[in-house]
Amino acid sequence: MSNSPAAKPANPSGALPGDPRHGLTEKQLDDYYRERGPSWIVHAVLRDEGGLETTDSLMGEHLEYLRSASDQIRFAGPTLGGDGRTRVGSIWLIDAEDRAAAQNWVATEPFSEAGAFSSVTLTRWSSSMQIRQREYARTHGWKQFAITAYDRPDGRERRDAVAAAHHGFQATVMDRYVARGPMLTDDGTELIGSFMIVEFPDREACDGFWVGEPLNTGGVFSEVRIDSWRYGDALG
Repeated sequence: MSNSPAAKPANPSGALPGDPRHGLTEKQLDDYYRERGPSWIVHAVLRDEGGLETTDSLMGEHLEYLRSASDQIRFAGPTLGGDGRTRVGSIWLIDAEDRAAAQNWVATEPFSEAGAFSSVTLTRWSSSMQIRQREYARTHGWKQFAITAYDRPDGRERRDAVAAAHHGFQATVMDRYVARGPMLTDDGTELIGSFMIVEFPDREACDGFWVGEPLNTGGVFSEVRIDSWRYGDALG
């Protein structure tokens, strides 16, 4: 019997039984994220001048566009300002074969086509969850937050150092994730960060969650952004 590390059972993802990543070795986990079809985080920011008004006037067309592409969309909804109500942009998680296809999807979306956004960023992402927006069992009255965290140059080494603590923590908050997974280079070969949508009663509870995340306290990230977000109307 081989005693090599590759032959030992492993679960570096921290995935629970029933998750397709459960029990994968480190190499198998890398292959899993590299070989599955890519998804993309579309983060769009409304123009200060006229952006909100433009989206208001095109809301019907926008919702129809998203509904027509519902099989391609994992989650879609607006980001919100400090009051927790005013739309300041959008975050959409879409499936597309490459960056060009994702860019085309964005370019033909009515808000984007009308020039409502001051900026749009696309980041390759791989979902660690199979569930999509229409299937997610929401907690009534709770709020959603999108956390975008970019790794430091030595992020992989720092991740490895806190992996056990991270997986242990993750298991205690699994029911708070709406969506989660790694951000990757366009070719899917390099990990560049983490993206997740989480659900909590309020921002204070979300901040408490993030303070407890070992990837955060372990110094993995060089930049972290937390946006208020909500489920869009197109996908229910």
